[in-house]
Amino acid sequence: MTRLTLPLICECLLFFVPLNIYVIGNDLAHGVQWALFRYQQSYLGNSLILIHKDFMYVADGILRGSSAYSTILWITGAVLLVAAVIALGIAAVRRTTCLVRPAGILTVTCGVLFFAAMIVEYGPTLANGHGSSVPVGVPLILVTGFWLVTGDFGAGEGSTGVEGVDEGKTGDSTE
Repeated sequence: MTRLTLPLICECLLFFVPLNIYVIGNDLAHGVQWALFRYQQSYLGNSLILIHKDFMYVADGILRGSSAYSTILWITGAVLLVAAVIALGIAAVRRTTCLVRPAGILTVTCGVLFFAAMIVEYGPTLANGHGSSVPVGVPLILVTGFWLVTGDFGAGEGSTGVEGVDEGKTGDSTE
């Protein structure tokens, strides 16, 4: 297991963390939202709504106003989270740390976008006439992103992060 495997695993696990627990209106519906889908219960029944369906709701004009803007922010955050996982996967396969920091920046950005989506929908207090929201998993995304940005994921002390190249060694074996 390389030092890049743990960041990749942690980033992948973010897709399984519920990011948002919400209530719509005066308890008309309530649900839990992950990065790529949400589960919602309402008087009409239970629904599993995938992110592409949310996109279609915006494109078809079913969602308008703050709900449409909120959904666009959420989808953008989800796309950035997928991009961060891809970047970490490439870094792990190539065994280079050059993509870890950009993946961290993408992760922090998607956490900010998820939180902004909740603010756009429910206001700065995360509660208004439209309903309320609790960002349960968003802090974990931000912490993971900051960890990736500030962490040292090199191959060890004295290493450049490129396999087989160590600083301070000239290749001579006459020491």
